[in-house]
Amino acid sequence: MSVRSRRIAAKSSATLLASAAMVGGLLVPSAHADTNTIVSVANANLGKKACSTNSTGGTGYYSSCTGANGAPEAWCADFAKWVWARAGYNVSGLTAGAGSFGRYGAGLHSTPQVGDALLFNYDGRGYADHVAVVTAVGNGTVTTVGGNESGVSGNWSATSSVHQSTHSSAVGSYYGSQRISGYVSPQGGSSTPPPSSPPSASAPSLGDTGSVVAEDGTQYTFTRDAANGHLQVTYLPKGGQWATVDMSAMVGTPASAGGAPATFIQQNGTIGVTTADAADGHLQITYLPKGGQWATSDLTEQVGTPVTGGGVSNTVAPDGTLYIFSRGSLDGGHLSATYLNSAGAWATADMTDYVGTPVSAGGAPSAFVQKDGTVGVVTANSANGHVFMTYLPSGGQWAGDDMTTLAGTPVSDGNISNVNGPDGKHYIFSRGSMNGGHLSATYAAPGWTTTDLTNQAGTPASAGGAPAAFLQPDGTVGAVTANSANGHVYMTYLPSGGQWTGADMTTLAGTPVTGGSINNAIAPDGTHYIFTVGSTNGGRLSATYAGTSWATTDMTGYVGTPAAG
Repeated sequence: MSVRSRRIAAKSSATLLASAAMVGGLLVPSAHADTNTIVSVANANLGKKACSTNSTGGTGYYSSCTGANGAPEAWCADFAKWVWARAGYNVSGLTAGAGSFGRYGAGLHSTPQVGDALLFNYDGRGYADHVAVVTAVGNGTVTTVGGNESGVSGNWSATSSVHQSTHSSAVGSYYGSQRISGYVSPQGGSSTPPPSSPPSASAPSLGDTGSVVAEDGTQYTFTRDAANGHLQVTYLPKGGQWATVDMSAMVGTPASAGGAPATFIQQNGTIGVTTADAADGHLQITYLPKGGQWATSDLTEQVGTPVTGGGVSNTVAPDGTLYIFSRGSLDGGHLSATYLNSAGAWATADMTDYVGTPVSAGGAPSAFVQKDGTVGVVTANSANGHVFMTYLPSGGQWAGDDMTTLAGTPVSDGNISNVNGPDGKHYIFSRGSMNGGHLSATYAAPGWTTTDLTNQAGTPASAGGAPAAFLQPDGTVGAVTANSANGHVYMTYLPSGGQWTGADMTTLAGTPVTGGSINNAIAPDGTHYIFTVGSTNGGRLSATYAGTSWATTDMTGYVGTPAAG
């Protein structure tokens, strides 16, 4: 069966996901933030308007195309902020108002430098009429590139564009009717920047809720833009700077709904993510072959995957087979497995019919691969909340077990995650639906058993998304959840050879309160990243990480990742 891409010519499904012959791919910024990058980014957008396709393939510049009144408004600050963010500089505290630049960093100065922001008619109290980016400094002159310039009177913001001009650099002089107030220099990083070293290619995609690491060391975290459902990727190239790209605009991935984007990495180096089309529930796969270009395909149309509400999870078996587990939205909640074997053949199987997996509800299916090669998925029975494991032993046949009956796992709302411990022990973290949201760990020791971590370790009752499981390099295993009482992010963990314990990361590291949208990644130097979506800050993406101590960075402010939801 062939799989047609929205962006490249039709090829066999094996070629689409296995080929490494194509060139190009996701835009990667300069390895270090520098003013030459600012100039390059600014100049690459000359002539573009508020709603034009920008130089990275997205639409406009932050809110330039959708102002407060739903139409383009004054967008000079949006453009200047976007340029700085794309060049790898800290944009925390900057808004759509030009005056926000006057309160940024060390404030205004009178000697222009390439990469500075030039403020016009700044009142000293947070208001300015205009801002532009300095791209060259001459003898008494500056060349600037600014958004929202050269418009038509009466419809200025919709007709204006990114414009270049050269004029006097002196503070107090005028450019047209605009008085030069001073210059503001970009800051090279946030006060607590994320470590620049990405998780290694061998690090697993823990929690299966949006993060994956490519073989070249680039870390990708996928989110859904709360404003339009677009698939967004925030990424860190090895040795580079954080950046973000709208994948729906760049590749054509449909706007999605339902569960979190589900990531994967194949043995041939292809990375990707699966989502559910918000318009029709079709399962969509967006992927980057090693050495190739991003592309996207509709698996419901091409392979026959049932339409879904967005409950999706992926894993790769030891033999190289990619499994995509999804819950149907029009078949009563049947579990389906769509898979691509090592020979390049796609197929779909209804696991509810084939194995007897109960119809499920709640959170997304949670896929796993055990140390012995067993592949499978954990779900919650929609009829009684029992936790159910569907699995394929290496060399065996598909089978299933009711873990509530077998191991005493409490009935669940379906929010479940898996991880293998350092000794290969399989941990299933689940949230109870009849015990007030207690966190439980079900594990093989060697027989299956269950521990109520709320009772044993003091983990607060949780709500929102699934527990996000992790394994740190030192053997510490655990899960991150959101306290249902106050939204604090809470880490429950078991040090190797130690006892279960916990820490409130909102109190310890300043992680914003969240509704439970959380995932983890581990850096090669042992740094543990916790990505969260805030619930009281408009859905901003944050990274909490362990360097010499725990700290948190607002990735929406630092990189420009849109609010997620």
